[in-house]
Amino acid sequence: MASIIPREALAFLRNKRLRTGFSYKDVWRDEHATAFTVAKAMQVDVLFDLHSAVTGAMEKGQSFESFKKSIKPILQEKGWWGRKDITDPLTGRTVNAQIGSDRRLKTIYSVNMRSAFQKGQYERAMASDLHPYLLYRLGNSRRHREEHMEWEGIILPKTDPWWDSHFPPNDWGCNCFTVAVTEERKKRYEAEGIPTAPRLDGTGGGNVPAKTAAPPPRYRNYYNERKGTVERVPAGVNPAFNWNQGAMGRRVSTMEHLVAKTRKRAPEQFDLIMSSLLRGSASKAAFYGFIEDALGQKRGRQHVAPVGFLDNRITDFLDGKGRRLGDNGVVILESRLVNGRKYTGRHARVGNAPTREDWHNLLDWLMDADVYWGGKGLIYLAKLSDSRYMKIAVDVSLDGGNHRGMRFRLPKIDTMYALDLAEEGTRGSNELNRILQMERVR
Repeated sequence: MASIIPREALAFLRNKRLRTGFSYKDVWRDEHATAFTVAKAMQVDVLFDLHSAVTGAMEKGQSFESFKKSIKPILQEKGWWGRKDITDPLTGRTVNAQIGSDRRLKTIYSVNMRSAFQKGQYERAMASDLHPYLLYRLGNSRRHREEHMEWEGIILPKTDPWWDSHFPPNDWGCNCFTVAVTEERKKRYEAEGIPTAPRLDGTGGGNVPAKTAAPPPRYRNYYNERKGTVERVPAGVNPAFNWNQGAMGRRVSTMEHLVAKTRKRAPEQFDLIMSSLLRGSASKAAFYGFIEDALGQKRGRQHVAPVGFLDNRITDFLDGKGRRLGDNGVVILESRLVNGRKYTGRHARVGNAPTREDWHNLLDWLMDADVYWGGKGLIYLAKLSDSRYMKIAVDVSLDGGNHRGMRFRLPKIDTMYALDLAEEGTRGSNELNRILQMERVR
Protein backbone atom coordinates (compact mmCIF):
# COMPACT_ATOMS: atom_id res chain seq x y z
CA MET A 1 0.00 0.00 0.00
CA ALA A 2 2.86 2.39 0.78
CA SER A 3 4.01 2.30 -2.84
CA ILE A 4 0.76 3.84 -4.08
CA ILE A 5 0.73 6.77 -1.65
CA PRO A 6 1.02 9.95 -3.77
CA ARG A 7 4.17 11.88 -2.90
CA GLU A 8 2.11 15.10 -3.02
CA ALA A 9 -0.16 13.75 -0.28
CA LEU A 10 2.73 12.74 1.94
CA ALA A 11 4.47 16.10 1.48
CA PHE A 12 1.23 17.94 2.26
CA LEU A 13 0.91 16.12 5.57
CA ARG A 14 4.60 16.03 6.50
CA ASN A 15 5.19 19.77 5.94
CA LYS A 16 2.44 21.00 8.24
CA ARG A 17 3.50 22.96 11.30
CA LEU A 18 2.08 22.07 14.72
CA ARG A 19 -0.65 24.33 16.05
CA THR A 20 -2.45 23.73 19.34
CA GLY A 21 -6.14 24.51 19.66
CA PHE A 22 -8.77 24.01 22.33
CA SER A 23 -11.64 23.71 19.83
CA TYR A 24 -11.66 22.46 16.26
CA LYS A 25 -12.98 25.94 15.42
CA ASP A 26 -9.71 27.56 16.53
CA VAL A 27 -7.86 26.35 13.42
CA TRP A 28 -10.35 27.02 10.69
CA ARG A 29 -10.91 26.04 7.06
CA ASP A 30 -7.89 26.82 4.85
CA GLU A 31 -5.62 27.23 7.89
CA HIS A 32 -5.46 23.43 7.79
CA ALA A 33 -3.45 23.71 4.55
CA THR A 34 -0.36 24.47 6.65
CA ALA A 35 -1.32 23.53 10.22
CA PHE A 36 -1.67 20.16 11.93
CA THR A 37 -4.00 20.39 14.90
CA VAL A 38 -6.07 18.18 17.16
CA ALA A 39 -8.71 19.76 19.38
CA LYS A 40 -7.81 19.63 23.10
CA ALA A 41 -4.22 18.57 22.32
CA MET A 42 -2.72 21.53 24.16
CA GLN A 43 0.67 19.91 24.81
CA VAL A 44 3.12 20.34 21.94
CA ASP A 45 4.77 16.97 22.63
CA VAL A 46 1.39 15.21 22.36
CA LEU A 47 0.64 17.03 19.11
CA PHE A 48 4.09 16.09 17.83
CA ASP A 49 3.46 12.41 18.61
CA LEU A 50 0.09 12.48 16.84
CA HIS A 51 1.54 14.22 13.77
CA SER A 52 4.44 11.78 13.60
CA ALA A 53 2.09 8.81 13.95
CA VAL A 54 -0.28 10.00 11.20
CA THR A 55 2.59 10.85 8.84
CA GLY A 56 4.25 7.50 9.55
CA ALA A 57 0.98 5.66 8.95
CA MET A 58 0.62 7.29 5.53
CA GLU A 59 4.25 6.69 4.60
CA LYS A 60 4.08 3.00 5.59
CA GLY A 61 0.55 2.43 4.34
CA GLN A 62 -0.66 1.44 7.81
CA SER A 63 -4.27 0.56 8.52
CA PHE A 64 -6.16 2.36 11.27
CA GLU A 65 -5.73 -0.59 13.62
CA SER A 66 -1.95 -0.50 13.18
CA PHE A 67 -1.94 3.25 13.68
CA LYS A 68 -4.01 2.96 16.85
CA LYS A 69 -1.83 0.16 18.22
CA SER A 70 1.30 2.30 17.86
CA ILE A 71 0.03 5.65 19.18
CA LYS A 72 -2.50 4.70 21.87
CA PRO A 73 0.06 3.53 24.51
CA ILE A 74 2.09 6.73 24.01
CA LEU A 75 -0.94 8.95 24.54
CA GLN A 76 -2.03 6.99 27.59
CA GLU A 77 1.44 7.24 29.10
CA LYS A 78 1.39 11.03 28.66
CA GLY A 79 -2.07 11.30 30.19
CA TRP A 80 -3.87 12.32 27.00
CA TRP A 81 -6.67 9.79 27.29
CA GLY A 82 -10.21 9.59 28.66
CA ARG A 83 -11.94 12.61 30.19
CA LYS A 84 -9.96 15.47 31.72
CA ASP A 85 -10.56 18.92 33.17
CA ILE A 86 -9.11 21.42 30.67
CA THR A 87 -9.09 25.23 30.79
CA ASP A 88 -10.24 27.00 27.65
CA PRO A 89 -7.62 29.73 26.98
CA LEU A 90 -10.20 31.83 25.11
CA THR A 91 -12.84 31.96 27.86
CA GLY A 92 -10.80 30.99 30.92
CA ARG A 93 -13.40 28.41 31.89
CA THR A 94 -12.52 24.87 32.88
CA VAL A 95 -14.51 22.11 31.23
CA ASN A 96 -14.54 18.34 31.59
CA ALA A 97 -13.79 17.17 28.06
CA GLN A 98 -13.15 13.95 26.20
CA ILE A 99 -9.59 13.92 24.92
CA GLY A 100 -8.04 10.65 23.74
CA SER A 101 -10.31 7.75 22.77
CA ASP A 102 -10.52 5.10 20.08
CA ARG A 103 -13.23 7.10 18.35
CA ARG A 104 -11.15 10.28 18.33
CA LEU A 105 -8.16 8.41 16.96
CA LYS A 106 -10.35 7.12 14.15
CA THR A 107 -11.39 10.68 13.29
CA ILE A 108 -7.80 11.97 13.44
CA TYR A 109 -6.59 9.14 11.21
CA SER A 110 -9.37 9.29 8.62
CA VAL A 111 -9.66 13.09 8.25
CA ASN A 112 -5.92 13.60 7.81
CA MET A 113 -5.54 10.65 5.45
CA ARG A 114 -8.49 11.68 3.32
CA SER A 115 -7.49 15.35 3.17
CA ALA A 116 -3.89 14.57 2.25
CA PHE A 117 -4.88 12.01 -0.38
CA GLN A 118 -7.33 14.43 -1.99
CA LYS A 119 -4.64 17.13 -2.02
CA GLY A 120 -2.41 14.78 -3.97
CA GLN A 121 -5.25 13.76 -6.27
CA TYR A 122 -6.07 17.38 -7.03
CA GLU A 123 -2.48 18.36 -7.85
CA ARG A 124 -1.94 15.37 -10.14
CA ALA A 125 -5.27 15.90 -11.91
CA MET A 126 -4.69 19.60 -12.45
CA ALA A 127 -1.19 19.00 -13.81
CA SER A 128 -2.44 16.57 -16.47
CA ASP A 129 -3.34 17.99 -19.88
CA LEU A 130 -4.99 14.67 -20.80
CA HIS A 131 -7.63 14.89 -18.04
CA PRO A 132 -9.61 18.13 -18.36
CA TYR A 133 -12.50 16.95 -16.13
CA LEU A 134 -13.14 15.80 -12.57
CA LEU A 135 -15.83 13.28 -11.63
CA TYR A 136 -17.49 13.28 -8.18
CA ARG A 137 -17.85 9.79 -6.72
CA LEU A 138 -19.30 8.44 -3.50
CA GLY A 139 -16.97 6.56 -1.19
CA ASN A 140 -17.51 3.07 0.18
CA SER A 141 -19.66 4.00 3.20
CA ARG A 142 -22.73 2.43 4.74
CA ARG A 143 -24.59 5.71 4.76
CA HIS A 144 -24.26 8.79 2.56
CA ARG A 145 -25.53 12.31 3.06
CA GLU A 146 -28.43 13.21 0.81
CA GLU A 147 -26.63 16.07 -0.93
CA HIS A 148 -23.54 13.93 -1.56
CA MET A 149 -25.69 11.30 -3.24
CA GLU A 150 -27.10 14.04 -5.49
CA TRP A 151 -23.55 15.02 -6.47
CA GLU A 152 -22.48 11.52 -7.51
CA GLY A 153 -21.82 11.47 -11.24
CA ILE A 154 -21.16 15.18 -11.64
CA ILE A 155 -18.51 15.71 -14.33
CA LEU A 156 -17.24 19.26 -14.67
CA PRO A 157 -14.09 20.90 -16.02
CA LYS A 158 -11.44 20.72 -13.32
CA THR A 159 -11.30 24.53 -13.30
CA ASP A 160 -15.05 24.92 -12.75
CA PRO A 161 -15.79 27.15 -9.72
CA TRP A 162 -18.10 24.44 -8.30
CA TRP A 163 -15.04 22.47 -7.17
CA ASP A 164 -13.88 25.45 -5.09
CA SER A 165 -16.64 24.78 -2.57
CA HIS A 166 -17.49 21.11 -3.16
CA PHE A 167 -14.15 19.34 -3.53
CA PRO A 168 -14.23 16.37 -1.09
CA PRO A 169 -14.01 15.52 1.71
CA ASN A 170 -17.02 17.66 2.59
CA ASP A 171 -17.83 16.54 6.15
CA TRP A 172 -16.61 14.45 9.07
CA GLY A 173 -16.43 10.85 7.92
CA CYS A 174 -17.04 11.80 4.29
CA ASN A 175 -15.41 9.23 1.98
CA CYS A 176 -16.35 10.92 -1.28
CA PHE A 177 -13.56 11.37 -3.80
CA THR A 178 -12.84 12.65 -7.29
CA VAL A 179 -11.54 10.96 -10.42
CA ALA A 180 -9.71 12.71 -13.27
CA VAL A 181 -11.50 12.08 -16.56
CA THR A 182 -10.43 12.39 -20.21
CA GLU A 183 -12.60 13.92 -22.92
CA GLU A 184 -13.14 10.48 -24.46
CA ARG A 185 -14.24 8.90 -21.17
CA LYS A 186 -16.56 11.81 -20.43
CA LYS A 187 -18.35 11.23 -23.74
CA ARG A 188 -18.63 7.50 -22.97
CA TYR A 189 -20.08 8.24 -19.52
CA GLU A 190 -22.59 10.64 -21.06
CA ALA A 191 -23.70 7.97 -23.51
CA GLU A 192 -23.59 4.87 -21.30
CA GLY A 193 -23.66 6.11 -17.70
CA ILE A 194 -21.05 5.62 -14.99
CA PRO A 195 -20.53 2.06 -13.65
CA THR A 196 -21.05 1.99 -9.88
CA ALA A 197 -20.48 -0.85 -7.42
CA PRO A 198 -23.12 -1.63 -4.75
CA ARG A 199 -22.68 0.19 -1.45
CA LEU A 200 -21.91 -1.57 1.82
CA ASP A 201 -25.60 -1.53 2.74
CA GLY A 202 -26.47 -3.37 -0.49
CA THR A 203 -28.11 -0.40 -2.22
CA GLY A 204 -26.93 1.30 -5.40
CA GLY A 205 -24.92 -0.35 -8.09
CA GLY A 206 -25.50 -0.32 -11.83
CA ASN A 207 -24.96 2.76 -13.96
CA VAL A 208 -25.30 6.33 -12.66
CA PRO A 209 -26.24 9.05 -15.18
CA ALA A 210 -23.48 11.55 -15.93
CA LYS A 211 -24.31 15.10 -14.87
CA THR A 212 -22.45 17.80 -16.78
CA ALA A 213 -23.95 20.88 -15.14
CA ALA A 214 -23.33 22.10 -11.61
CA PRO A 215 -26.50 22.01 -9.46
CA PRO A 216 -27.96 25.35 -8.32
CA PRO A 217 -26.16 26.36 -5.11
CA ARG A 218 -27.96 26.57 -1.77
CA TYR A 219 -26.25 28.32 1.11
CA ARG A 220 -26.65 28.94 4.82
CA ASN A 221 -24.92 31.43 7.08
CA TYR A 222 -22.56 30.07 9.72
CA TYR A 223 -21.05 31.99 12.62
CA ASN A 224 -17.79 30.76 14.14
CA GLU A 225 -17.90 32.30 17.60
CA ARG A 226 -14.25 31.38 18.29
CA LYS A 227 -13.05 33.35 15.27
CA GLY A 228 -15.81 35.98 15.22
CA THR A 229 -16.45 35.34 11.51
CA VAL A 230 -19.58 34.76 9.45
CA GLU A 231 -19.45 32.80 6.22
CA ARG A 232 -21.81 31.25 3.74
CA VAL A 233 -21.64 27.48 3.58
CA PRO A 234 -23.07 25.30 0.79
CA ALA A 235 -25.78 22.84 1.79
CA GLY A 236 -24.21 19.42 2.28
CA VAL A 237 -20.83 20.83 3.30
CA ASN A 238 -19.80 20.97 6.95
CA PRO A 239 -18.53 24.48 7.86
CA ALA A 240 -15.17 23.02 8.96
CA PHE A 241 -14.69 21.64 5.43
CA ASN A 242 -15.79 24.78 3.57
CA TRP A 243 -12.63 25.12 1.47
CA ASN A 244 -11.02 23.36 -1.46
CA GLN A 245 -8.39 21.24 0.22
CA GLY A 246 -6.71 20.60 -3.10
CA ALA A 247 -6.49 24.10 -4.54
CA MET A 248 -5.46 25.94 -1.41
CA GLY A 249 -1.84 26.99 -1.76
CA ARG A 250 0.50 26.77 1.19
CA ARG A 251 1.88 30.24 0.45
CA VAL A 252 -1.48 31.91 1.10
CA SER A 253 -1.96 30.28 4.49
CA THR A 254 1.68 30.90 5.41
CA MET A 255 1.32 34.58 4.52
CA GLU A 256 -1.91 34.85 6.53
CA HIS A 257 -0.14 33.42 9.57
CA LEU A 258 2.82 35.76 9.11
CA VAL A 259 0.65 38.88 8.71
CA ALA A 260 -1.38 38.08 11.82
CA LYS A 261 1.71 37.23 13.87
CA THR A 262 3.69 40.30 12.78
CA ARG A 263 0.81 42.73 13.26
CA LYS A 264 0.33 41.42 16.79
CA ARG A 265 3.96 41.23 17.90
CA ALA A 266 5.51 44.16 16.01
CA PRO A 267 2.70 46.57 15.07
CA GLU A 268 4.99 49.59 14.66
CA GLN A 269 7.37 47.73 12.34
CA PHE A 270 4.62 45.80 10.56
CA ASP A 271 4.71 47.72 7.26
CA LEU A 272 8.51 47.62 7.03
CA ILE A 273 8.78 43.91 7.84
CA MET A 274 6.10 42.86 5.35
CA SER A 275 7.45 45.11 2.59
CA SER A 276 10.95 43.72 3.05
CA LEU A 277 9.63 40.19 2.87
CA LEU A 278 7.66 40.75 -0.34
CA ARG A 279 10.53 42.59 -2.01
CA GLY A 280 12.89 39.71 -1.23
CA SER A 281 14.20 37.51 -4.01
CA ALA A 282 12.46 34.38 -2.67
CA SER A 283 9.00 36.00 -2.64
CA LYS A 284 9.45 37.48 -6.09
CA ALA A 285 10.77 34.25 -7.57
CA ALA A 286 7.76 32.35 -6.21
CA PHE A 287 5.37 34.98 -7.57
CA TYR A 288 7.03 35.04 -11.00
CA GLY A 289 6.62 31.28 -11.11
CA PHE A 290 2.94 31.66 -10.30
CA ILE A 291 2.48 34.16 -13.16
CA GLU A 292 4.33 31.95 -15.63
CA ASP A 293 2.21 28.95 -14.62
CA ALA A 294 -0.95 31.02 -15.00
CA LEU A 295 0.02 32.41 -18.41
CA GLY A 296 0.95 28.88 -19.50
CA GLN A 297 -2.44 27.54 -18.33
CA LYS A 298 -0.69 25.30 -15.76
CA ARG A 299 -3.39 25.89 -13.19
CA GLY A 300 -2.78 22.73 -11.25
CA ARG A 301 0.57 23.93 -9.98
CA GLN A 302 -0.65 27.09 -8.27
CA HIS A 303 -4.27 28.14 -8.16
CA VAL A 304 -3.95 31.28 -6.04
CA ALA A 305 -1.06 33.33 -4.69
CA PRO A 306 -0.52 36.06 -2.09
CA VAL A 307 0.47 39.29 -3.86
CA GLY A 308 0.43 41.86 -1.09
CA PHE A 309 -0.88 43.02 2.24
CA LEU A 310 -2.99 45.88 3.54
CA ASP A 311 -0.64 48.23 5.40
CA ASN A 312 -1.54 50.11 8.58
CA ARG A 313 -2.73 53.25 6.77
CA ILE A 314 -5.11 51.22 4.65
CA THR A 315 -6.48 49.10 7.49
CA ASP A 316 -6.96 52.22 9.65
CA PHE A 317 -8.84 53.87 6.79
CA LEU A 318 -11.04 50.81 6.24
CA ASP A 319 -11.75 50.61 9.97
CA GLY A 320 -13.06 54.16 9.75
CA LYS A 321 -15.36 53.08 6.94
CA GLY A 322 -16.71 50.20 9.01
CA ARG A 323 -14.74 47.63 6.97
CA ARG A 324 -12.88 45.89 9.81
CA LEU A 325 -10.95 43.06 8.23
CA GLY A 326 -9.19 41.81 11.36
CA ASP A 327 -6.43 39.37 10.40
CA ASN A 328 -7.71 39.12 6.82
CA GLY A 329 -5.05 41.48 5.47
CA VAL A 330 -3.44 39.36 2.76
CA VAL A 331 -4.27 40.33 -0.84
CA ILE A 332 -4.56 37.37 -3.20
CA LEU A 333 -4.54 36.86 -6.96
CA GLU A 334 -6.31 33.96 -8.67
CA SER A 335 -4.69 32.38 -11.70
CA ARG A 336 -7.92 32.52 -13.69
CA LEU A 337 -7.80 36.32 -13.55
CA VAL A 338 -4.43 36.26 -15.29
CA ASN A 339 -5.41 33.87 -18.07
CA GLY A 340 -9.18 34.42 -18.23
CA ARG A 341 -11.10 35.58 -21.27
CA LYS A 342 -11.47 39.03 -19.75
CA TYR A 343 -7.77 39.64 -20.40
CA THR A 344 -6.97 37.29 -23.27
CA GLY A 345 -10.08 38.54 -25.09
CA ARG A 346 -11.78 41.85 -24.30
CA HIS A 347 -8.86 43.75 -22.75
CA ALA A 348 -6.44 42.38 -25.35
CA ARG A 349 -8.69 43.63 -28.17
CA VAL A 350 -8.98 47.07 -26.58
CA GLY A 351 -5.23 47.15 -26.06
CA ASN A 352 -5.12 47.75 -22.30
CA ALA A 353 -4.49 44.19 -21.05
CA PRO A 354 -1.53 43.77 -18.67
CA THR A 355 1.65 42.43 -20.22
CA ARG A 356 3.78 39.70 -18.65
CA GLU A 357 6.05 42.42 -17.28
CA ASP A 358 3.03 44.24 -15.83
CA TRP A 359 1.95 41.14 -13.91
CA HIS A 360 5.50 40.72 -12.63
CA ASN A 361 5.43 44.30 -11.28
CA LEU A 362 2.21 43.77 -9.33
CA LEU A 363 3.98 43.05 -6.02
CA ASP A 364 5.80 46.40 -6.09
CA TRP A 365 2.79 48.37 -7.30
CA LEU A 366 0.62 47.19 -4.43
CA MET A 367 3.25 48.49 -1.99
CA ASP A 368 4.11 51.76 -3.76
CA ALA A 369 1.08 52.94 -5.75
CA ASP A 370 -1.33 55.68 -4.69
CA VAL A 371 -4.51 54.21 -3.22
CA TYR A 372 -8.04 55.58 -3.48
CA TRP A 373 -11.37 54.56 -2.00
CA GLY A 374 -13.88 53.63 -4.68
CA GLY A 375 -16.84 53.36 -2.32
CA LYS A 376 -16.85 49.55 -2.38
CA GLY A 377 -13.21 48.66 -2.81
CA LEU A 378 -9.69 50.02 -3.14
CA ILE A 379 -8.24 51.45 -6.34
CA TYR A 380 -4.45 51.33 -6.70
CA LEU A 381 -3.08 53.76 -9.28
CA ALA A 382 0.49 53.15 -10.42
CA LYS A 383 2.11 55.77 -12.66
CA LEU A 384 4.16 54.05 -15.37
CA SER A 385 4.95 57.14 -17.45
CA ASP A 386 3.55 60.61 -18.12
CA SER A 387 0.91 59.10 -20.36
CA ARG A 388 0.34 55.61 -18.95
CA TYR A 389 -1.06 54.37 -15.62
CA MET A 390 -2.03 50.97 -14.27
CA LYS A 391 -5.36 50.64 -12.47
CA ILE A 392 -5.64 47.80 -9.95
CA ALA A 393 -8.96 47.23 -8.20
CA VAL A 394 -8.91 45.28 -4.91
CA ASP A 395 -12.15 43.80 -3.58
CA VAL A 396 -12.20 44.11 0.24
CA SER A 397 -15.73 42.77 0.76
CA LEU A 398 -14.28 39.34 1.74
CA ASP A 399 -17.08 37.89 -0.37
CA GLY A 400 -15.65 35.50 -2.94
CA GLY A 401 -19.08 35.16 -4.54
CA ASN A 402 -21.87 32.63 -4.14
CA HIS A 403 -20.37 30.31 -6.73
CA ARG A 404 -17.28 29.76 -4.58
CA GLY A 405 -18.94 29.03 -1.27
CA MET A 406 -16.76 31.62 0.51
CA ARG A 407 -13.61 29.57 0.01
CA PHE A 408 -11.36 32.63 0.39
CA ARG A 409 -12.36 35.33 2.85
CA LEU A 410 -9.50 37.58 1.82
CA PRO A 411 -9.08 40.80 -0.19
CA LYS A 412 -8.45 39.91 -3.81
CA ILE A 413 -7.42 41.52 -7.07
CA ASP A 414 -10.67 42.14 -8.91
CA THR A 415 -9.29 43.72 -12.08
CA MET A 416 -6.12 45.23 -13.50
CA TYR A 417 -5.66 47.12 -16.76
CA ALA A 418 -3.76 50.05 -18.25
CA LEU A 419 -4.99 53.62 -18.68
CA ASP A 420 -3.29 55.06 -21.78
CA LEU A 421 -3.72 58.82 -22.07
CA ALA A 422 -2.03 58.89 -25.49
CA GLU A 423 -4.57 56.61 -27.14
CA GLU A 424 -7.26 57.96 -29.43
CA GLY A 425 -10.42 58.95 -27.62
CA THR A 426 -10.81 59.87 -23.97
CA ARG A 427 -11.38 56.48 -22.31
CA GLY A 428 -8.07 56.45 -20.44
CA SER A 429 -8.09 60.09 -19.38
CA ASN A 430 -11.73 59.96 -18.30
CA GLU A 431 -11.08 56.98 -16.06
CA LEU A 432 -7.96 58.62 -14.62
CA ASN A 433 -9.87 61.80 -13.78
CA ARG A 434 -12.66 59.75 -12.19
CA ILE A 435 -10.16 57.99 -9.91
CA LEU A 436 -8.43 61.24 -8.96
CA GLN A 437 -11.76 62.59 -7.70
CA MET A 438 -12.04 59.69 -5.22
CA GLU A 439 -11.05 59.87 -1.57
CA ARG A 440 -7.30 59.39 -1.18
CA VAL A 441 -6.19 56.59 1.18
CA ARG A 442 -2.41 56.91 0.91
